[in-house]
Amino acid sequence: MDSIQTNSHKQDNYILKSNLWKFFKTLRAQANPIYCLFVASPIAYAWVTIIDKMDSTIQKRISIAQFINTLKKMPSTSKYYRLSINTYDIDMGSKQSVEISLQHELSPEVVTRLLPAIIANHCIEANRRGERFEMNDSIRKQYKFKEKYIDELQLIMEQCNNAIDEKSE
Repeated sequence: MDSIQTNSHKQDNYILKSNLWKFFKTLRAQANPIYCLFVASPIAYAWVTIIDKMDSTIQKRISIAQFINTLKKMPSTSKYYRLSINTYDIDMGSKQSVEISLQHELSPEVVTRLLPAIIANHCIEANRRGERFEMNDSIRKQYKFKEKYIDELQLIMEQCNNAIDEKSE
């Protein structure tokens, strides 16, 4: 019975192209560091999935930058969208993928709470490559972080990197 109810969501509960675009515009204004992380991140860190309404097995995964930069070319009829974000829990030592599929889940507040875990994912991935994800000129330019957010982001990065270092000792 539950699976029938789960599959009977009204289509307007799912995220549509217009919902996702409005979300990213709001994120750019209200949670700019997260917006910058999303737009500059590789597809393996955060992505959009375009899902066919008639056959949910037909899916296409694209980067957030691709969604934003080719918005006019993105399909709006017979499709819905899902936002996926990889996070990392340093205490648990595990990666999680947060999937946002429904309109009511798509809010800056929800994503803002994930900021430390999003940055932790960047830090652990950089660590696996023998690098550090830290606030330097290269990272500032790549992610286009605004100056007013630098100190906050740098503090989170330092905390994540220090915790990762402690775990690996």
